[in-house]
Amino acid sequence: MQARPSWHARRATSALLAATLAAGAGLALLLAPGPAPAAAAVPATGIGITPSGYGPVQLGPLDGPAGSDEHGYCVQARVTASGPADTVRGATHVDDPQLAAALARHRWSTDDLTQAALGYEVHQRHQRPGSMAGGDVDAVRGLLAAATPQAVKDRAAQIMAQAAAEAGPWTGVAGSVSGEGTRTGEIRGIHLRSASGQLVAGVPFTVTLSGPATLDATGTRTYSGTTTTAPINVGWTATGNGTVSYQVRFPDAWRTTVTVLELAANRQDQLTYGNRPGHDPAEVTVPGEPFEVVRDFRPRATTTVRDVVVGAGDPLVDVVTFAAAPGDEWAVLDGVPVALPADVTWYGPYDSPQPQAAAPPAGAPVAGVERVVAEGPGTVSTAGTVRASGPGFYTAVVTIRRADAGPFADYVREDFAAPWFEEAETAVDRFDLVHESEVREYNVAPGGRAFDRITISGYPDDHGQFGGLGGWAPDLGEATVTVYGPLAAAPDGPEVPEDAPVHWTDTLAAVDGVFEVGYDDAHPVLAPARATHPGGDYFVFVYAFAGDDRVEAYVSPFDDVREVFYVPGPPEVVVPPSVVTRAQPSGAAGAPIHDVALVTGTTDPGDHLVFRAYGPQDPEAEPVCDEGTLLWTSEAVPVPGAGLYDSGSAPAPDREGAVYWVETLHAADGSVRHTGVCGLPYETTLVTADLAVRTQARSGPQEGSAAPDEGGDGPQGSAAPEGSGEPDVGGDGPVVGDALWDVVVVSGTVPEGATTVVDLFHAPEGEPLDCAEPVWTSAPIPLADGPGDYVTGRYPTTAPGTYGYVERTTAADGTVLSTGECGDPAETLTVAPPAPTPEAAPEPEQPLAVTGADAALLGGAALLLVAGGVAVAVHRARLRRALDATAADEGWPAP
Repeated sequence: MQARPSWHARRATSALLAATLAAGAGLALLLAPGPAPAAAAVPATGIGITPSGYGPVQLGPLDGPAGSDEHGYCVQARVTASGPADTVRGATHVDDPQLAAALARHRWSTDDLTQAALGYEVHQRHQRPGSMAGGDVDAVRGLLAAATPQAVKDRAAQIMAQAAAEAGPWTGVAGSVSGEGTRTGEIRGIHLRSASGQLVAGVPFTVTLSGPATLDATGTRTYSGTTTTAPINVGWTATGNGTVSYQVRFPDAWRTTVTVLELAANRQDQLTYGNRPGHDPAEVTVPGEPFEVVRDFRPRATTTVRDVVVGAGDPLVDVVTFAAAPGDEWAVLDGVPVALPADVTWYGPYDSPQPQAAAPPAGAPVAGVERVVAEGPGTVSTAGTVRASGPGFYTAVVTIRRADAGPFADYVREDFAAPWFEEAETAVDRFDLVHESEVREYNVAPGGRAFDRITISGYPDDHGQFGGLGGWAPDLGEATVTVYGPLAAAPDGPEVPEDAPVHWTDTLAAVDGVFEVGYDDAHPVLAPARATHPGGDYFVFVYAFAGDDRVEAYVSPFDDVREVFYVPGPPEVVVPPSVVTRAQPSGAAGAPIHDVALVTGTTDPGDHLVFRAYGPQDPEAEPVCDEGTLLWTSEAVPVPGAGLYDSGSAPAPDREGAVYWVETLHAADGSVRHTGVCGLPYETTLVTADLAVRTQARSGPQEGSAAPDEGGDGPQGSAAPEGSGEPDVGGDGPVVGDALWDVVVVSGTVPEGATTVVDLFHAPEGEPLDCAEPVWTSAPIPLADGPGDYVTGRYPTTAPGTYGYVERTTAADGTVLSTGECGDPAETLTVAPPAPTPEAAPEPEQPLAVTGADAALLGGAALLLVAGGVAVAVHRARLRRALDATAADEGWPAP
C-alpha cells in the first residue's frame, strides 16, 4: 500500500506508537462498542505495518471514492490508495453478515486499535490480487498477518466474536399484550434477535399504536427506545373503546452484506458498509397482534339491608358493595380509583312484600333517598337518615347515573339500577296490634258463664290473604284466646307464667274487629262449680298472636285487671282494707286535676288518705316520684269506711307532661296501711295544651221528661253540673225503657265558637252496629265554658239491641276538630229487653258483684262488713274492676 493522502497522511508517523500503546490496553477497551453512525463523525486512522520485503501498508479506513456513501477499507495491499477523486467502475455485494455486523458497530470508532483491527479483518476476509506476492491472495494474507501486531489481531478476534453473536439477518419480536379488554396494560417482551438467537442490544426501535390508546412513557401513540440485553415492556392506557393495533420498527437494521467498490487498475478497490443494495433492507418492522381496549367501565352494585326487621322510627340502613361489571376494571387515575356517587332510594311502606321488578312502578311511595360515594370497588353503608315512618315493608334500590359522576363521567360507560323489591333489599316494620278487652262481669257465680268482649286493631287490612313470597312466610291466619286459671290470687305481672293452668282456649281470626268471646253456646266459658282455692278462684282472659312476617307477635298482659273474673269461694269474715284509684286521665295546661280512690274492706277509726301528684314529666321518660318532682300534696282525707274518696283539686299544671299520682292510706297513728306505685297507667294524668275530646255513654231510668225527637230538638247540652252525668239507679245494664245520654269530656285549649254534636245509632239484637243513619241527633252543644264535662239530652229506648254514640266537634268555620269512632266501647251500650218480674229469692251466700251506684256499693259492703259475712280478701286487681264499673256508672273519669 502506498502513502495515503488526506487525513491519513497526517497520522502515519504515529501509527506504530499507537499500536504499541494499544497492545497494553485492557480487555474493556477491546470490547468497547464504537460510536453510533453520524455523518459528522471522523473515524480514527488506524496503524501502519511493513510486511517483510515490502513497503508500508496502512490498516485503517480510506476516504471513499466518488459515488461512495461513506469511507471504505483497502482490499488490495500495496496499490495506490483511492479517494474522493477516483470514480467507481463497478460494485459487488458480498454476503458477510459477521463482517457487516462488525462494521455496523465499530466503523466510526475513533480508536486507532479498533480501526486497525477492522482493516486487518477486511484484508483477511476479502483480499484481492494486487502488487504484492505476484497477486497471490493467500500469500498476501500471510505477509500481512506476520507484520500485524498481536494487539491488533487480538482486537480483531474480539470484534468478530461479538459480531458473530450479533450478526443478522435480524428477527424483530413485537411482544405480547397484557390487559386486553381493560383500560390499562402493557406490551411485553419487545426485543431483537440475531441470526444466532442472541438478543441484540443498542439498536433503536419505535413502537407505534393505531387506535384508541396511548403509550404511558410519552402520552402519545409513539415511543422510541433502544434495545437491551433483556426484553422491553411498554405500558399503554386506553383513550376510548375499540381495537388497537401496533407495530415495532427497528429503523437501522444492520447489513448482512458488504459492498466492494471496483476502481481503476492503478487504484485500490475498497470494501465499504455504504452503498447498501435493495435486497439488504435497512429496517425490520414487526406487527403486533391487535387488541381490544376499554377506557370506561360498567359500574355494578350489590346490596343488602342491615336490619331485616325494624321498629317504628328506626333507621333504614343499606349496605352497598360496588364493583366493575365482569370483564371490566374500575377506572384508576394517577393511582387513585375514580369516585362514583350512587343514590339509595327507599320505597314504602307496603302492607306486604311486592314481586321483584326491574324498576319501581309509577307512583311508588318514596320513604327517602340517601347518597353514598364509592371510592372505588368496596362496601359502604348509608347513614340511616331515612327512617321507618309506619308499619309495612320498605325496599332499597341503588341507582348509579353516569350524569352524576361529574368529571369522571367519561369513565362510566352506562347507568345502573338494581331491581325493585329484591328480597335482600327489603326490611319490614311489622304491624303492632292494639288490644282492648273487658269481661262482662267481674264476679261469676260457681258454675256460671264468663264473657269477654275483645277489640283488636292493627292488622293489615288484607291480613290472612298474603300467601308468602320468596323467603317471606304467609300470614298466620289465627290468634288464640285463653282463659288461665284457677289462680289463688289475681295476676301480679304482665307475663304469663309457664306453669299457669289453662281453663279454656279457642281460636279467633287474626283480623281487626270486635270479638264476643264466650257467647257461643257451643263453646261457652264455664266457671267451675266450686272454687278450688279457699279464698276463691281468679281467672284471666289472654289474647295471643304468635306473629308472622307482617305482624309482630302479641300477648295481652296477664295482669290486665279488666280481663280478670272471680269465682267466690267459701265466705270469710274479715276483709282487710284495700285501695284502688283512678286519676283524671287527661287535663289541660292551666286547669286543675284530681284523683279518686275506692276503699273497700274493713277500715279502722282514724284511717285517712293522702294524695300526692308528681310532675309534669316527660311521658317517654321513666316516671320519678320524689321530692324533686312533687307537684302537690293533699290534705288528709278521712276514711270512715269503704267508699269513694276524692283527692280534691290539685293546682293547675303550667305546662304539658305526665302527672303521676300516688295514694297512701294511713292509720290513726300515721303508720302506712297501703301506698300506691309511681307511674301506673290508671294513676297518670296526661296534661296537654291541645284540644282533646272524649266521650262516655251513660244509661239510667227515664225521668219522665219529654223525649227528644230524632231531629235533636231535645234539651240543649251544657257544661255538666255536679251529678248531672250520673244514672238514677244502679243495675247490671240498661233495658228497654231506660234513657241513654252521652257525656262529652273536653280538655286542652278550646277554640272560640267550637261546637259538639252527638249522633246515636241503633242495631237490632244480633246485628252489627252500622253508623250510617242516626236514630237521634243531639242539639249542638257550644263549648263556651272551655274544658269540662258537657251532657247531651236523654234518649228513651224503645227497642233492645246495640246503641252507639259518635261525637263530632267543629270549629266556628266548620273545620272538624274531633270525630268519634263507630263502635267505640266507651260509646256503645247494649239494651236488653225488659226482664220479667223475678220471684223472691233467698239471700245470696256469695259476695255481691261490685257494680251499680255508690249507695248500693257502700250499703252492700257495710252490711257484709258489719254482719261478718264477707268471705274473701279481695285483691287489689279485683277492686280495680269494681272501681272501673263504678266509674262507668257514676260519671267519674274513665280510663
